[in-house]
Amino acid sequence: MKYSQFNSIIPYNNQFALYNAFEDKVIFLENDLKELLTAGKREGIDELEHIHPAFYKYLSENKFLVDNNVDEVDKVREVARKVDEQTSMFQLTINPTMNCNFKCWYCYEDHIKASRLKSSMVIKVNKFITKKLQDEFIKYFHVGFFGGEPLLYFKRNVIPIIDHLAAESKAFGKEFGINFTSNGYLVNQDFVDYFHSKDLTCNLQITLDGYREEHDKVRFVSKTKGSYFEIVNNIKLLIRNGFHVRLRINYTSENLKDTFKIIDDFSDVDLKYIKRNLIVDYHRVWQDDAVDDLDTVLNENMEIIKAKGFNVTGTFSANNVINSCYADKRNSAVINYNGDLYKCTARDFSSESRNGFIDSEGELIWDDGYVEKRMKSKLHNKPCLSCRIMPLCNGGCSQHAMENLDNEEGYCVYAFDETQKDKVIYAKVTDILKTA
Repeated sequence: MKYSQFNSIIPYNNQFALYNAFEDKVIFLENDLKELLTAGKREGIDELEHIHPAFYKYLSENKFLVDNNVDEVDKVREVARKVDEQTSMFQLTINPTMNCNFKCWYCYEDHIKASRLKSSMVIKVNKFITKKLQDEFIKYFHVGFFGGEPLLYFKRNVIPIIDHLAAESKAFGKEFGINFTSNGYLVNQDFVDYFHSKDLTCNLQITLDGYREEHDKVRFVSKTKGSYFEIVNNIKLLIRNGFHVRLRINYTSENLKDTFKIIDDFSDVDLKYIKRNLIVDYHRVWQDDAVDDLDTVLNENMEIIKAKGFNVTGTFSANNVINSCYADKRNSAVINYNGDLYKCTARDFSSESRNGFIDSEGELIWDDGYVEKRMKSKLHNKPCLSCRIMPLCNGGCSQHAMENLDNEEGYCVYAFDETQKDKVIYAKVTDILKTA
């Protein structure tokens, strides 16, 4: 037997947590067992069978110890292949426009004022939707609207696609879903009434940039008018009317401290709507990303929010193999307003960066070999192959992998910092205890 590559031992509440990242299992050890296990790792793990047979047997049965001939990295690759190569769902993202009603300092996109889906492009997109819904392997078709701000031209450019999706899904007996990634400012009663009139609903991800004062420094209508209260009120309208909202808090070292106060502005909403239709989701702005102890402040805010009955998540509890990024999956595509194709929405949408285009018949024409190259890019990064949190991290996403194909030294999304990896393990152990 051998000690699993994916084991970690971290201090946890006056004990030591032994966690396996592939099995997602934890056991708690007193110091004497921890020292015994550490010695076994150093001197040969099979010696532990003679010293403490019951402990050795337990570790083996729960796969903290694995057979010598097991290729643990290949096991992760196999799981990743099954997830990313699934054929029953297609995820399409559409940018109706690259224009936006705000200009946030951290936004990586060019705001092109004249950009919008032309009627000819809507026809192409709808042809593609019909073709995919006719595919016998597709059981579920998901359309997400991104941008830019996708609600800028909702009636003219978005509704024709949703109407087509709903009608064709019914005709071919397929399930479908709709979501918007929006700043939330343009949500109104007309938006709600449209979905209700069609007996449809959708999910929305709506962002805030910290609590009121911090948010209004970033997202404002004018020098004297912010957007915080309008967005909060629009979220209330949505969740009271059955729409599911992921309230994404874009946090930095400057704006995180008081974010727990945001939920006080939802005190007039019945908790049943909060629990059913709202989740608070913290994400650090990538330009502010650094190796620091800001997670302590994050956890303090999250605990306050949880105590008041809200659903809340953070970014340290990774699960990026089983829940890989949409862009990692073969059955996904991003169509820009001008017909350019991409796989990822977290980079710019310049024509120079495009990966293909949609033709007049609604076919996706990818650059030669691009999709295959992307599908094969993950889990070949040398540092990942010996990493203890590989089954959680996944080496980041395929975008990270593609951007580092020529990096001979390799890369690490946690900056090769073992302390940051321990924080990931701590979050996973905490998750397990919450559901125990």
